Amino acid sequence: MQIDYLLLAEHAEVVGNKLYLMGGGWDQMNVPEAPANVRLALAAGVRVDWEETNTSIPLLVRIEDDDAQELFKLEGQINVGRPPNLVAGASQLSQMTFTLQTSLPRLGGYRLMFIGGSGPAEVRRAIPFRLVKTATR
Repeated sequence: MQIDYLLLAEHAEVVGNKLYLMGGGWDQMNVPEAPANVRLALAAGVRVDWEETNTSIPLLVRIEDDDAQELFKLEGQINVGRPPNLVAGASQLSQMTFTLQTSLPRLGGYRLMFIGGSGPAEVRRAIPFRLVKTATR
């Protein structure tokens, strides 16, 4: 499995194997004060190899602060089937979205971690983002 893409957004959904994104690709969230209740969407595209189809692949989505302290965790799994017309040996793109709602304790840096697979087949990617105070006029 490989991670093709990972994006933060305000809203994301997959419909008919197409990703629909609103307010995507940001790395800074403005809030009036901290702690802050936040809602963010994560869009992920993972490429699943032929030999990984029809098996359960564990997934972990985690938000950490700059000191690597875990603040949010979501665990699950995917199982990508093999369509009858798929060419032998071909990989498949599996797109998914997650809407995360949590409280972030302070202004500053965070990172969203996406981990797929386990053991030697584990892949991971991090997206750094910052929580900043909304500018006043």
